[in-house]
Amino acid sequence: MDQIEEVKRKADIVDLISEHVELKRAGRNFKGICPFHSEKTPSFIVSPEMQIFKCFGCGAGGDVYRFLTEYEKIEFPQALKILADRTGVKLRSTKGFTSFQEKDEIYRLNNLVAEFYHFLLVGHDLGQKALSYLKGRGITSEAIKLFKLGLAPDRQDSTFQFLTKKRNYDPRLLEKAEVVVKRNNQYFDRFRGRIIFPLQDHYGNTLGFAGRVLEEKGDFAKYINTPETLVFKKGRMFYGLDVTKQEIKDSGVAVVVEGELDAISSWQAGVRNVVAIKGSALTIEQSELIYRFCPQVTLALDSDLAGDAAARRGAEIAQNKGLDVKVVNLGDFKDPGDMAQKKPLMWHRAVKNAQGIYDFLIDSAFKKADIETTEGKSKISRILAPVLRSIDDEIIKAHCIKKVAQRLGVPEEAVVRQAGKEEAPRRVSKQQEPVTPKGETKTRRDLLEEYLLQLIFQTNVNLLHTDKEVRAIIQNPANKRLVEEFDEWIKTHKKFDASLFASHIPAELVDLFATLVLRDTQEVQNEGTFDRELESTKRSIRIFDTHEEMQQLTDEMKKLESQGKGREASSLESRLVQTGAKLAELEVG
Repeated sequence: MDQIEEVKRKADIVDLISEHVELKRAGRNFKGICPFHSEKTPSFIVSPEMQIFKCFGCGAGGDVYRFLTEYEKIEFPQALKILADRTGVKLRSTKGFTSFQEKDEIYRLNNLVAEFYHFLLVGHDLGQKALSYLKGRGITSEAIKLFKLGLAPDRQDSTFQFLTKKRNYDPRLLEKAEVVVKRNNQYFDRFRGRIIFPLQDHYGNTLGFAGRVLEEKGDFAKYINTPETLVFKKGRMFYGLDVTKQEIKDSGVAVVVEGELDAISSWQAGVRNVVAIKGSALTIEQSELIYRFCPQVTLALDSDLAGDAAARRGAEIAQNKGLDVKVVNLGDFKDPGDMAQKKPLMWHRAVKNAQGIYDFLIDSAFKKADIETTEGKSKISRILAPVLRSIDDEIIKAHCIKKVAQRLGVPEEAVVRQAGKEEAPRRVSKQQEPVTPKGETKTRRDLLEEYLLQLIFQTNVNLLHTDKEVRAIIQNPANKRLVEEFDEWIKTHKKFDASLFASHIPAELVDLFATLVLRDTQEVQNEGTFDRELESTKRSIRIFDTHEEMQQLTDEMKKLESQGKGREASSLESRLVQTGAKLAELEVG
């Protein structure tokens, strides 16, 4: 047995999926709300017997590898590694997965660099000054250890020397991971003289680093991050999620702040369901990621949300991804870390009393201007018009318009007209473009053929050998391939076992097989009903085929007549009559 099969055999798909989806027993299977599309009625089925899943709403389906790659948006090799770690299988090699090998090398390098920097901070004399700075900022030893904070010494190439001389790393890999910078054939540590915050994904892989200067000097930027690499994309991760994901799951809320120190300060103050983003706006990828852990985000951002179009757009993205969005009022504090450090109880209350985003934006706008003056009303109107225009839910929009009109002392119609005015066209970034899933269109015949195989695989698979008409009916290429796989498989197995069969067919056929065996046909399981349903389906396919034959004959006759070949057209007429009679007989039943 190869390692891919060994890992798959040991990984329980129900255990894995139930960590992300609430599953309930439904006969021999489990059912839940699909994590791949929005639905209210569960159509997502998981089979413990066959170790496969299938959603009959959006069509997603497959085995444990498919679920992990689709859910986590990762490549197969990474899914293999995650499942191998989970099941205790030690992978011998990742050869053959070139792109993953590169990523895995960067992960390993970054993990080592993070350990190196952490040791220098907490276990070496070089770290004393940085430790004093962090303690002065109120960061505890527990937090330093948990979040693996580190120190990059203020020397040209300490990291480079450690990695290349002591650990024999190729300098090219260091460049690829953006740990060092090469200038004039010399290597420089990218983060020298900085306190280091390792940036990890929710599995604990180190993707990159953020560094804050220990001493501000000259034109040095206070904060720098790893540039984008094969593994690090800042808009796809949250700082701290590897540490706080369980608190987020348990509370059902993720408190989103800007910056690593804000997140750590919140965690120390007892609000531990917290993560940090880079910048002021949530991205599509971040919204999709956090939605896996909770249904609500509470924004506690340094920026002025009411006046920051990018931040508002991020909140809209989160809402469009199904998240409930609330906003913390920081009052006179400059950022969440400041409030959490100085007034931890106030920080708790502020998070607990977070407002719905539209109430917050309306209240913020009214605090920015004098409502008694014309200029003040105009300013509030300019701030809130795009906000009101962006609300998709008509009931919420009507409520907000009424609230704004009452506070401005103007008719609701005036607010409606102002909100309805078109704003200047704006360029839409790639991130903002809606992604429309492209689904495969199936003909009625394809659906009938699929239903026929569904009946047979669930009730009497021997018909694939004994009923010659069934074999003749199957025309869809995928269906034919599945039947051919069955023919080969049954030669070496005395009895059909759906689970074993599913584990031996090609990966591209697993989804089709899952559709056939997991769709509910309980009402036709008894023998009499099954026989009638089987014959009815076969007759429906024959009627469809006969209609097609008649249409082809009719088209051919018209073509011949247009070419002046009346005699040849007449010769097809008798076939058309016979086919029509055959159709009438089939439709009578």
